[in-house]
Amino acid sequence: MQERSNGQLPEIQQKPSSVLLIDDDEDILTTLKLSLERKGMNTYGFTNPVLAVEHFRNNTANYDIVITDIRMQQMNGFEVARTVKKIRPDIKLAFITAFEMNKSEFEKVLPSTKVDVFITKPVKPSTFVKIIKGLIEHKP
Repeated sequence: MQERSNGQLPEIQQKPSSVLLIDDDEDILTTLKLSLERKGMNTYGFTNPVLAVEHFRNNTANYDIVITDIRMQQMNGFEVARTVKKIRPDIKLAFITAFEMNKSEFEKVLPSTKVDVFITKPVKPSTFVKIIKGLIEHKP
């Protein structure tokens, strides 16, 4: 390993986390996307869940997490979750929704689809970023 001129070893640069964010509300999508990007995460946002899933299918290895709204027109979040988990079972998955829902209720309805976290809208951008960072870094 090469030493720096000051006698210290160079810092290892971690690659930024990559997030796929899906919400059919353009304003919410933009706010959350910018919040994640400000914290150094590569964030790809889609208002169309069908296009987002196709993009994920073609770029699956690039992502650390998929975050999806539940209620959307072309494809709902449950369908998104099932599809991305079929493509890549180990992908971390978060739902963001205006509906009150908890993980245990969801697991009873769709036991084969593992969702890591449910985030209820409205959510402060700082809280949203903290939840996503923690999830990516494996913190409960």
